[in-house]
Amino acid sequence: MDLELPSKLHKALEREASDAGRSLHAHVIEKLESVTPPIEAVTRDVITAGLPKLVAFLSRVPGVEVLSSDSTPDAFWWVKLNLDLDHSLAWHVVQELGFVLNYISLEEQLPTVFKPVSPPPYMNGGPKDFLSWIIEPTHNYIDPAWIAEALEGRLPEPVEDLAQWDSDDE
Repeated sequence: MDLELPSKLHKALEREASDAGRSLHAHVIEKLESVTPPIEAVTRDVITAGLPKLVAFLSRVPGVEVLSSDSTPDAFWWVKLNLDLDHSLAWHVVQELGFVLNYISLEEQLPTVFKPVSPPPYMNGGPKDFLSWIIEPTHNYIDPAWIAEALEGRLPEPVEDLAQWDSDDE
């Protein structure tokens, strides 16, 4: 395959490859392999089947209300959450989701991001009414059911049992 790259991108990739001590070809292959799922996973069926499982699990988390979820034509997906800021476990939930979804460890990092989202605060109001949270994959074709399993395996169990959550520091 011949591929024409814009000059700035080509130069940036060459510099990255040089700094990494490998050829441009090897560098581009490594980058692509890190974000491209295996061929058997390249199907929208994975997202269609998995997204309801992730939504169902998140709906059981204390203080969480799933507002919406959807997928894009290029096989990304997202789940938008509301967090009850008056719930005694609200910040524990943020901490747990942030840990698992954003940064378990260097060796076991999930391809997801958990982050707050908001319309312009100066046009609306405070966080109780307008702060939401989004979970989305960093690459396309990521199975949402796999993300649900990762959360279920690391969050308190059963997740809806308030007694299982550590709330000693409140």
